[in-house]
Amino acid sequence: MKGIIATLALLTILPCLVAADEWPAAKVQHVFSGNGLHFVRIVPGEGYGDTVGFKGSKMGAYARGEFYEKQPDRSYKLTADVVLQNPVAPVDMLLSNRGYLLTFDNWHNAGYGKVVAIYRPNGELVRAYEVDALYPAKQLETIPESVSSRWWRCRPFGFVDPDEQTKVYVFEYFGGTFAFDLSTGTHEYQAGRSKCQTK
Repeated sequence: MKGIIATLALLTILPCLVAADEWPAAKVQHVFSGNGLHFVRIVPGEGYGDTVGFKGSKMGAYARGEFYEKQPDRSYKLTADVVLQNPVAPVDMLLSNRGYLLTFDNWHNAGYGKVVAIYRPNGELVRAYEVDALYPAKQLETIPESVSSRWWRCRPFGFVDPDEQTKVYVFEYFGGTFAFDLSTGTHEYQAGRSKCQTK
């Protein structure tokens, strides 16, 4: 009898364990352009109440982006300090040689909120996307989910044009790629042949 109860308990808990995921605490992040002329310091926010799974939590300030540009004396000058689209912090980011910042996903909430955000070198938002703007509803329903996230995105990501750095590509769950234009915020989609491993 004890064996049956233990088995039932395990079967009840197992799906929760499988769908659970862990996130390290959000921390200050720095991203540099390849040419070293720009960097952005990202300071985590405290907007936990705006994230999935934290209902009723503190509704604090969102993450901030401090944009810096290299000066002739080799120092870096703060050129912009802006509120980002992320309640706590972005998951991944890329900074072009011209100072455009692209961020992917949200801390503890990949696939929710603004999953892509593009900023000009002065910190001004070019465009932000939620995942339902990238996929039809039926397709969105088939993206794998965990307790906190929808795993729409895969590795790798980078510049479509490494020299000019005007567009960023990212592989996605269905095996295709999205390409985002940094100056206009528009995107293109190229279908793939097989699904990728998201984690």
